[in-house]
Amino acid sequence: MVETIINMVVKRLASIIEKRVRDEVNLVLNSAKEAGSLVSKLKMIQQLLDDAERKGVTDPQVKAWLGKIEDAAYEMDDALDEWEMKIHELEMEGSEDVSDCWEKVSSFIPYLCLCFEHVVDRRRIALKIKELNGRLESIAKENEDEFKFLPKLSGEKNQDSQDFKRVLETSYVDKSKVKGRDDDQKILVSKLLSESKQGNDIHIISIVGTGGLGKTTLAKLVYNDFKENQYFQQKIWICVSDPFDEIRIANAILESFTQISPNLKEFQSLLQRIETTVSGKRFLLVLDDVWKHDDKKWEPLKICLSKGAPGSKILVTTRNESVAKMMGSVDTHLLRPLSDSECFALLSQIAFEKKKEHHNILEAIGREIAQKCGGLPLAAKTLGSLLSFKDTVQEWNNVLSSEIWQMEIAEVEIFPHLYLSYNELLPAVKRCFSYCAIFPKDLEIHVNTLITMWIAQGFLSGETAEKMELKGQEYVQDLAVHSFFQVIEEDDLIGHISSCKMHDIIHDFAQFLTKSECFIVDITDDEDITAKEAFCRNARHLSWEDHGRASSPVLICSVEKLRSFLCAKYLPSHVLGTLESVRVLDLSSCGLHELSPEIRNLIHLRYLDLSDNPIRELPRTLCDLYYLQTLNLNQCDNLSKLPEEIYKLINLRQLLVSNLRDATSIPQGLEKLTGLRTLSCFKTERGGSKLGWLKNLNQLRGHMDIIIDNLNEESDVIEAQNAALKNKNGIRSLEFVFRGDVGMDRNVRLCLHWEISSSLRSFPFGGWRI
Repeated sequence: MVETIINMVVKRLASIIEKRVRDEVNLVLNSAKEAGSLVSKLKMIQQLLDDAERKGVTDPQVKAWLGKIEDAAYEMDDALDEWEMKIHELEMEGSEDVSDCWEKVSSFIPYLCLCFEHVVDRRRIALKIKELNGRLESIAKENEDEFKFLPKLSGEKNQDSQDFKRVLETSYVDKSKVKGRDDDQKILVSKLLSESKQGNDIHIISIVGTGGLGKTTLAKLVYNDFKENQYFQQKIWICVSDPFDEIRIANAILESFTQISPNLKEFQSLLQRIETTVSGKRFLLVLDDVWKHDDKKWEPLKICLSKGAPGSKILVTTRNESVAKMMGSVDTHLLRPLSDSECFALLSQIAFEKKKEHHNILEAIGREIAQKCGGLPLAAKTLGSLLSFKDTVQEWNNVLSSEIWQMEIAEVEIFPHLYLSYNELLPAVKRCFSYCAIFPKDLEIHVNTLITMWIAQGFLSGETAEKMELKGQEYVQDLAVHSFFQVIEEDDLIGHISSCKMHDIIHDFAQFLTKSECFIVDITDDEDITAKEAFCRNARHLSWEDHGRASSPVLICSVEKLRSFLCAKYLPSHVLGTLESVRVLDLSSCGLHELSPEIRNLIHLRYLDLSDNPIRELPRTLCDLYYLQTLNLNQCDNLSKLPEEIYKLINLRQLLVSNLRDATSIPQGLEKLTGLRTLSCFKTERGGSKLGWLKNLNQLRGHMDIIIDNLNEESDVIEAQNAALKNKNGIRSLEFVFRGDVGMDRNVRLCLHWEISSSLRSFPFGGWRI
């Protein structure tokens, strides 16, 4: 995860340098060397991270070293924000010679701030840059003296690193220790016995689910169901694992048929013998634990296996639904989690196995503990094993009150299974996934919101907002096919996932990965908040829910380091001004009647959610937030107007304003926000906002409502033409809402004369009177 942050800072710094050179702003020799030296240090450290992060899984000292890098990278990111913003201010004011300013700031030395007269605390910025430069040198020296991590480019694998090994499973299973899979077994047996409609292609069935859900166990049950059933003449069990070794698999298939190990190394020879051996025989082949699909390796095997007798089947287990599709699966069996009662049956069988007697209190506690398993058999077995060594009510209650991600046994028995899937992800996708630990369990996550948060944190790189959003969708899809996300809803118009959830154990895993920086704090009336201080002291991302204690996050963490603050129910009045580094700020449904002018001090803020608050007016200082990308004002029904200086928010990409009241005023400055990609609602009015203001907002996409007050046929037709709606190719759904006394037939007639983009998938219109 550290690699993603370092990469983000390197790209930002390199981009600034490149831009200045491209703009023909002179760089003196020493300035170029200083800036280039800083990039080199970061890149050198970046090459060590692959080795360091593997060791850091179990080595506290390495983890601490990585923490130092992370702290320095975060602070460098903050410094770059301030640097770029001050340069922008100077360019806008035209009060300084920019080239002279660049000559000083690019050297990252105290002279940086001489350009920033009349700007806050220039000495502090200069000293911070100098301090960070020194810290990077110290961090690099610490590796040279103590750790000696191997650079990624060396190509050498660190033999001492902690790797999570895949267990090669056999077909043997104790059916008495399996719970809740009878129906799944019957369904799969029925499919294996059914006639194939695949013609000459072999019938492939896949069992898909996250790690620890019991895919292999179910495959064993099905495989052994045919031990006394002579339907298949030959049954073969092969644990594939990773990598997909076609030579080993082909040899194993032949050995199962002939009982002799061929030990051949030529794939072509193996294929020829398989084709001859399977010909005319009905067989069942189980390929367990398939991780990756390679057409060049799989397709020749599949063709040879298709020479078997009609009724032959292949049963595949995989965590990745896309692997099942690419292998040519006709049926995909998405394995469901166990019920709480099934989890308890499994847990109690293990927990009480060594106890001669147990009383009802332990059983009642055990039923509650079983709910923590989230339907995962692996978690039920692990907790059952833990409880088997505990005899008192107090010990069982301690397990009940603990979070799974905080249990040592989970780190040993549960999470290694998830690490296998996690390590298949790209570093940037890992970072995006782990960030989701900030959301409460069982929350339905809206994907567009999630992606805008990822962008706000700098997790998604790209030259344009559109490319970053597309990359975000790719990451969501990747997490879904690896079973880290459960798809709740898909957008039929564009074919993207629109909402998803995380399984409880997956959420525990995300919390485990980010236990030093990502926290959910839920304060109840009788809870001692200071008890959470030990966990949250170094938090970077905090989800805060207060049920009436009027407590403050200041008591448990360094709020000035927070980069995300999601607040529910109650916002302590003094906290807002202390969030010096915050990028994502969610104050939705906090009962806010006004927003403090101190909001201007949150100079790094990219994402601001004020939805569902009784706010009447926004402070002018909101428009000083240079980096603001998303402003959510949905369900702010009392809002009288948008700020007049909204045009200053030049980086704004999402403006969400549903339910605009008749009295809500939209300033003309909105027409200057040409980078807007989402404008959920726009309103025209006599003597006020006009449809023509949308003319240059051609990056708009998604859904948009246009409210037209007191339609005027002549002027509104002209304004509709000025709006150039036909150029808004990204808008997929557009709804016109008419207010006033004009009849519906006239509204419809007028709409038919407006030129609308051919990319529209949905174009409803309606009206009501207010």
